[in-house]
Amino acid sequence: MKKFISAFCCIVFSLTMYAQNGKITGRVVDDKGEALMGATIVIDASKGQAATADLDGNYELTIAAGTYDVTYHYINLTDTKIRVTVIENENVTQNVTLKQNARIIDEIVFTGSKFEKKLSEEVATLEVMKGSTLANQNITDLSSGVQKIPGVTIADGQANIRSGSGWSYGAGSRVAILYDDLPITTADADDAKWSVIPMENVEQVEVIKGAASSLYGSGALNGIINARTAWPTDKPFTKVTTYAGFYGAPPDRDMKWWLSGQQQYFTGINMADRRKVGQFDFITGLGITTDRGYLDSSDASDMHANFKIRWRSKKIEGLSLGINAVAYYSWGKTFFIWDSVGKKGYEPLPGTITIYHNGRYVIDPFINYYDKLDNRFTFRYRYLNSSNINTTGQGSIGHKNYAEFQYSRQFKKIALTFVSGIVGEYDLARAPKGSSDSASLIGNHDRGNIGIYAQIDKKFFDKLTVSVGGRWEYFNADKDTLNSVNNRYVVVGRTNSLTTLKYPLGRIGINYQITEGTYLRASGSMGFRYPSLAELYVHTFVGPLGVYSNPNLKPEKGYSAELGLKQAFKLGKNWMGYGDASFFANFYNNMMEFTFGQFGDPNSTKGLGGLGFSSQNIGNTRILGTEITAGLQGKVGKNFELGLIIGYTYTDPRALDWNKKLVMTNQFGDTIKTEATIQYNLNGTIFPVIARTSNDANHDPVTNPDSSTLTYAMTSSSKNNVLKYRSRHQFKVIFNVGYKKWDLNIDYQYLSYQENIDYAFVSSLFATQSSAFAGLKSYRDAQAAAGNKGTHVLNLSLGFKPTPKFKMAFIVKNVTNSEWMARPGQFQAPRNYTLQLSYTL
Repeated sequence: MKKFISAFCCIVFSLTMYAQNGKITGRVVDDKGEALMGATIVIDASKGQAATADLDGNYELTIAAGTYDVTYHYINLTDTKIRVTVIENENVTQNVTLKQNARIIDEIVFTGSKFEKKLSEEVATLEVMKGSTLANQNITDLSSGVQKIPGVTIADGQANIRSGSGWSYGAGSRVAILYDDLPITTADADDAKWSVIPMENVEQVEVIKGAASSLYGSGALNGIINARTAWPTDKPFTKVTTYAGFYGAPPDRDMKWWLSGQQQYFTGINMADRRKVGQFDFITGLGITTDRGYLDSSDASDMHANFKIRWRSKKIEGLSLGINAVAYYSWGKTFFIWDSVGKKGYEPLPGTITIYHNGRYVIDPFINYYDKLDNRFTFRYRYLNSSNINTTGQGSIGHKNYAEFQYSRQFKKIALTFVSGIVGEYDLARAPKGSSDSASLIGNHDRGNIGIYAQIDKKFFDKLTVSVGGRWEYFNADKDTLNSVNNRYVVVGRTNSLTTLKYPLGRIGINYQITEGTYLRASGSMGFRYPSLAELYVHTFVGPLGVYSNPNLKPEKGYSAELGLKQAFKLGKNWMGYGDASFFANFYNNMMEFTFGQFGDPNSTKGLGGLGFSSQNIGNTRILGTEITAGLQGKVGKNFELGLIIGYTYTDPRALDWNKKLVMTNQFGDTIKTEATIQYNLNGTIFPVIARTSNDANHDPVTNPDSSTLTYAMTSSSKNNVLKYRSRHQFKVIFNVGYKKWDLNIDYQYLSYQENIDYAFVSSLFATQSSAFAGLKSYRDAQAAAGNKGTHVLNLSLGFKPTPKFKMAFIVKNVTNSEWMARPGQFQAPRNYTLQLSYTL
């Protein structure tokens, strides 16, 4: 009987307690009516009195009857506090609209910390470029768009941030290139496949300047470029864009190789569609382009299709899963270097033309889950297949497998965010079907790695943010793999290739809000880069020159430090802006650069007796610099809207081992003799191949070098200590003006003259053997004699919207028809004209 009474009392008590509860339900949206997934609804988080809005912005909070102050929060929007009275056994509906925070510096970014936060609170420099800015200039390949960002340049597809990289001949990257937060670099060459990124669906591009390996691993030694695509909103979005244009004559009319009356044209069309259908989100895109090319034998075509699907569960709150996929195919011609300067500047050196058929596809399944306590779990996987098939027989097929599991949580009461994850990657490079291992670009090789990372961001006094993070990484490349090179078998594989990395890579940073709009930041971060499979095992020819492997190539490591100040301001009701100044220092150990020498078989009948390029460790380097950026936007009257972004970057990139002896390895893994590298006997004539000696005041080659010790200085065309293929000064401007149905966009870029390149390009041997390199030497000599201070490129776009849905734009790129090169031996495009039409449903 006592047991029965006790059970009865428990039931009554439970029912009484339940009867005293009520619910607050509703929907949280922004001032455009779009759902705010992840918005928090908080009464007292320490007591579990909190909820999170689902993917549709809906929330539900069960709580005891009473009156409460409920705070509605979403990052970058103004918090709203509402007093709500809850009545037992009743449901109170409270819909809330959160208003936009107007400051430019409070844009939401993800890349800097792997969770969403305000740009103003980042501990290192992070730049944002909107997809609309790229669309206004008809950017169909992201590599062309990111060059507009201060401090960023691109040469042959390789990204360079603040002079952290030079020119790598298409292999390896010190900047991690991401598409929707996952790497888009290939398994074989570790080069970015920019063309795979569907520009029609890109919402914004985020760029981290400085080492970021503590979160992103190998390849983030110099920074991050992350293209993030848009999700559907409550209102369906469909846009179709088509364009056509042509290249004008080059500055030197004699270089025009096409016939009078003939036009070298380009054209394309792309489509984007984003919509919600029930529990599903659908994103699709298509694109086709054709470019006849301003360079002879450079015509190209490509097509792509992409889709992303996300399913949002109603039964399991916070669960969503989906898949993203991209298919890309391209075909055409390309060449490595011009025939010569002058009339042949737009024409290829005979023997360097390649006809290619390339295919790439991406498959990304993903799962996301978050609970009411804001524990967030994410699993993402990417498979990237890149097939490079060409007429040289030196193709390669790369298979990248990348998986990441991430956990994060925001502890709002103590203002702390924790992020951690585990990453696995497995890369395979395979010879194309029908090609032997030794006849393909890099043969059959594989590598794998596992990384573990964690980061804590803690806010003190609501003003000081401290960020501390670290990552441990393990690499393993294929071992004891034998390749046949000129009938000689050599070991080109290794294991535990990063055994020297016995410590985690760390990162620490602070951000202190001095006043309402003033933020002081300081950070230090470590980075590293493991050699790509191509740098380790490549074996190919470009005309008479070889590109050789270096199986003993060591990983490069480094660290970066930065001190910066960001200031936001408002001018009246209609104007706001910001200014930012930073000082930075980057240091690299065992920096890898492609260097010229006798890295192949000196008895080979192909090429120039084993002469060519190979990736080598050149020692330690240091880059100091400063960067100043500013932004402004506002209105003049009711009809004029203006926007301005400007940036200046200065760098001082130096080799700390400028005059120190280089130890270089040939394709067989042997240390090469410096005497053989410095001099080359061609039909009885001795040439200093890559070495400029100390008594070579005018940089002219001499036949009797006074030293048999090879140094980085001797491989350089400049007698001043500066790293190769860098521009010390950059100045960039983006200016937008809108007036009623019209808009004008101006884009200006200045890059200072590249003081230093490989001495081999201007040596007597090259000049003797090829008109291409003789032309390069004479071109640089002429530029120096004319006092060349750099390159100025101006682009204009004038748009008109006769209706809210239809827009026409006339775009002129390289308005001043400047003649310039991003790397030796290949001119950039002359003035060209584009008509763009777009229709938005």
